[in-house]
Amino acid sequence: MPTPEEEQLNANIELLLAVHYEGMNPVARQNLMDSVQQIRDEYEEAVKKKDEAGQNAESAKYYKDLADSIAKAVPSIVKGVYSAVGAFDKGDYITGTAALMDICASVIPVFTTLFSATGPQGALIGALFSFVGQILSFFAPKQPSLEEKIQKMLDHQQSETQIIALGGFAHSVSSYTYSLRIKSRGKHKMEKPVSLAGTVSLTPGSKTIAGSATTFKKSAVAGQWLTFDSDASGTVYKIDVIDSDISLTLTTAYKGEPAATSALKQLTRTIQKRSIDEILAMPLKTEDDADTFVQEVKALESGLKDEKGKLDTPVFTNWEASAYLERLENQKKEGWPEVLGVWCQTYTDLLSANMMLSCLADPKTLDRRIKETQVTNDQSPLVEAVRKKCHSALNSLKGTLGLLRDSWEADYNEMLKIAEKLTPAARERGLYAHVGYWEGMAHNILYVAAGTGSKDSIKWDYKKNTAWMSSISIHIPRAEKDSFTPKYELLVCEQAPNRIGRHTLDSITGHLSDGAPVIEPRYNGGERFLGVSAMAINEGQIGIDFSTHPKTLVSLAIEDNGPNYYVNLYTLDKDNKSTRVNWQPGIAGTRDIRDLYLPPTTLADDPDANAMADSNANPPGPPLLSGKTNVIYGGVRNANHLWVLAWNSWATVEGPQNWTSYNGIEIDPYYVWLFGKGGIACATHASMIKCRQGKIKRPSWIYHDFDKQEFKTPPEVRSLYPCVDGTLLVGTPDEIYTADYKIDRPKERVLTSSWVKRGGKAKQVIKMPIPCWSVLESLKANLQAD
Repeated sequence: MPTPEEEQLNANIELLLAVHYEGMNPVARQNLMDSVQQIRDEYEEAVKKKDEAGQNAESAKYYKDLADSIAKAVPSIVKGVYSAVGAFDKGDYITGTAALMDICASVIPVFTTLFSATGPQGALIGALFSFVGQILSFFAPKQPSLEEKIQKMLDHQQSETQIIALGGFAHSVSSYTYSLRIKSRGKHKMEKPVSLAGTVSLTPGSKTIAGSATTFKKSAVAGQWLTFDSDASGTVYKIDVIDSDISLTLTTAYKGEPAATSALKQLTRTIQKRSIDEILAMPLKTEDDADTFVQEVKALESGLKDEKGKLDTPVFTNWEASAYLERLENQKKEGWPEVLGVWCQTYTDLLSANMMLSCLADPKTLDRRIKETQVTNDQSPLVEAVRKKCHSALNSLKGTLGLLRDSWEADYNEMLKIAEKLTPAARERGLYAHVGYWEGMAHNILYVAAGTGSKDSIKWDYKKNTAWMSSISIHIPRAEKDSFTPKYELLVCEQAPNRIGRHTLDSITGHLSDGAPVIEPRYNGGERFLGVSAMAINEGQIGIDFSTHPKTLVSLAIEDNGPNYYVNLYTLDKDNKSTRVNWQPGIAGTRDIRDLYLPPTTLADDPDANAMADSNANPPGPPLLSGKTNVIYGGVRNANHLWVLAWNSWATVEGPQNWTSYNGIEIDPYYVWLFGKGGIACATHASMIKCRQGKIKRPSWIYHDFDKQEFKTPPEVRSLYPCVDGTLLVGTPDEIYTADYKIDRPKERVLTSSWVKRGGKAKQVIKMPIPCWSVLESLKANLQAD
């Protein structure tokens, strides 16, 4: 029976196998899938060798550390891959770049375990390195060039000098990345599939293919690729050995459905430039083989050194930009966030390239070829002098790869110091907004403020070009995903007149465009909007609105006892035309609505994570979001429960223990937050789903304790927003506050820094992070990984 760790690893492997890599050629896709399968095998081998080590403590520790590092790396790789695929598919290159950095950071501890070990020789993690290298190589060309983006930035940028200088650095990094990508992938030409004579019978799990009326000896070629018409997946299989005209052996077992007779096609793939894997796989049977092999290895090593040398001068531009970013007077400039974004992305691209370099050569294969060419290997067909040449070339290549991998260490340490130093200013440069009050006015109005890079009192700007409102929702539209100065969309739940409006909000300056109505009430105005949530607009649709209407249900009890509360869903096009979806769940008493797409993986330390896996068997969500894993929350306020709508069903779950009510709800990608007189509490989405499934009585709530030295009496929280940059924005009856926060799972507490007064009184607060935040944080995580 598999251990819990093995079950978890297998579940993550299945997730990796389920990813669809749009645009990847069939051969590359199959190589990637093979690497994923091999990761599982190598983990099991490490566990086995750990058990076999017996009394050899050094060996046992080595293999235990290796197995543990693989088990810890794979969930992070899954999260990064899903995030990267989703982001790049939507044109969100900033998030995609950050996801690649997360993948890189997840495997660095594995490198550390392997290369710092003084124990047994040999590497068991070639497939893991191969997978990461292939992923980085695949995504590298999908991003628009930094040079193009920089040119676009210059059209509205005040920090031209720094942007132009970083553009030069970006050119060098792009060239370096392209060169490494070619070394990683090689250059190949794939001919169109050619039908082969006869048919074959296919047996799942078998590598042997039996033909009928086939001519494999004449028409097929070992090392080329086959597809079978009966296999709808289009999987390609490499020919290992051609046994006869009616029999051949594949390098990997057939995985499709069984077939008695299937037509087949051959894809001929020619090498124009060998990849490093193909170089290391070259035969070493004759002196001619050895001469060609040594030439390829030495050319590869020389090329790697030359490419690294080309960056020695341009990298100084990076340090000049760092000095600009560190100056306090620059941190208040309008162009500072954009310079920071370009600076982060250029160095992130460099880190991705260097990780690709580290993954270029499968250490298992390299070590095997080194042993094959040792003088003591009398089984080699090569004479001793020839073996020495090959052995010397391979050792030199291994040394160079290690040297290049380590050569950036000093730069990485300095970059981490700078990134850490810039983080507080970057955190403050977010965009703040709140729905607040004006003396003598009965309705709520909008205030916006652009962060200045310091914790000075926020200068709230009253936006006079909106209607009276009850709530707002801000999101980044698809077209702005690849910008370090995006224009947000602001949806407003308007009170007078009663409708949903739409504005554009500048992420840097806080400028608000005039709005346009997008959703009007039905039934001749008999529908009253209470709230709006626009998470789902990132997929091209809006999962919207919360409304009330006393005549929705044909029942006198509804009219007698008050309005019926329900959710409306709308699609919204670029011309502000909305279309309502015919799905209207009733959620009694709700006053707040929030929705999101659940992340593909859960937090590593979430004890309720298994609820998400169980939920995959349930039917998809509302009709609008069919096929998407989405969830909608309804906050009730005057009771201690909230609605959870997911997989086309809905139910209530219990709020925090000892609470009787709350003032509102908020969400972030992983948590639901409640707040009120009881203070602040949060629980993961997985925990909410698990409670809704009836597996636990209430979600695993995590609480915040206000410091008694700061607040003699814990304040009543009337509004809250958990920003992804690690800050909480909180509104109390008298003041708006901010604090940095982190969640301590073992202690079940939300820990914060001191609360800072920011001025103003709010019914609802929102903070959007500096646009490059995800890249900055991923860059830091990668630099910190060891």
